[in-house]
Amino acid sequence: MSTTVVDGAFRSRLTQVIHAYGSVVALATAVGVSDNAIYKWLAGRGYPSVANLVALARAGRVSVEWLATGTEATPSGKAQARVVEGGDFVFMPHSRIRFSDGREAILSSEQVVDSIAFRSEWIKQRLKAQSRDLILIEVAGDSMAPTAEDSDLIIANLAEPRFRQDGIYLLRTDDGLVVRRIQRRPDGKLLVRSDNPKYEPMVVSSVKIIGRVVWIGGCV
Repeated sequence: MSTTVVDGAFRSRLTQVIHAYGSVVALATAVGVSDNAIYKWLAGRGYPSVANLVALARAGRVSVEWLATGTEATPSGKAQARVVEGGDFVFMPHSRIRFSDGREAILSSEQVVDSIAFRSEWIKQRLKAQSRDLILIEVAGDSMAPTAEDSDLIIANLAEPRFRQDGIYLLRTDDGLVVRRIQRRPDGKLLVRSDNPKYEPMVVSSVKIIGRVVWIGGCV
């Protein structure tokens, strides 16, 4: 496939996947690429690698063949698994996360089990976010106790994929996703720690941030 000129039909299919998923930010996070990469594909200035094409198809719940060639049915159903706005309320999918190790709280799979309604005005005023950029997660493990206990709900804003202030973030690691508190040290490095004192903190130069946690059962 060409790496310089991308046909309009592919870009149209990619646009459908983005609209179904909710936003470029959310889709880029799911695929593991930068926002700029998706915007480049949309502009026809490149084509996703095979690995990224597969990741896009999985995120959009469409077949790789349809996304690449358009020979199958158009995508459907994904929007039902994303945030839905209705009147004064936003219905946010409640994802139950299964962890490979409860002590370390590493994400290995995700299952949408139901939706929870939040007032649209509360999201705008309290969280200061767009509902399409939010993800609602049920936490497992004790790494962030007592701030976030096992089975607590958290909301992360996927539109904040960079460290801007001390706080709690959803991070990508080689093994999956974790929730951790990040603080900037005087020397410029980052202190990444669990709120549970039995886990050792880490000092790093950079982290892969998925989004900032903006709500924990009403505590944040």
